[in-house]
Amino acid sequence: MFIGSRVTYHGSVTEMHDRPLYLLPCTWFGQCDACWEQDDEYGEQHPIERDHFMAVDLTPDRRLHHARRAHLSPVPHEWPEDAVPFNINGYWYAAAYTTAGGSGRARTVHFYTAEDFMGRTWCHFQEPAPDIRRLDELGRRRPVI
Repeated sequence: MFIGSRVTYHGSVTEMHDRPLYLLPCTWFGQCDACWEQDDEYGEQHPIERDHFMAVDLTPDRRLHHARRAHLSPVPHEWPEDAVPFNINGYWYAAAYTTAGGSGRARTVHFYTAEDFMGRTWCHFQEPAPDIRRLDELGRRRPVI
């Protein structure tokens, strides 16, 4: 599931059933200890796929923290052709491009959402991988607004 997707929820919090929700990382508005698991050897977050998310009802701005993947169903969505699947701390994004993030190893990742606005998040990495270089190049081609 991509961050920025629409989902439906079918877990124990019944008041959140039967409505489209917006998917965010569990840590988007705070801290979840399970989201900050550390690799003892390197002190970095595990590059795993996360099992929990935050689901937000944008209309009344109600949040469901730590929603399990098993309790969420994605609403089908067509992502733009140039979307690059990109994993940050175990969460997948339909990335559009990157911009400078404050150092040579930091970037702001701009990503598509099913809500028709561009989201963005920050990431830091040890070495620019090919997908980061591709997103950097896409960012250089976009007009500055």
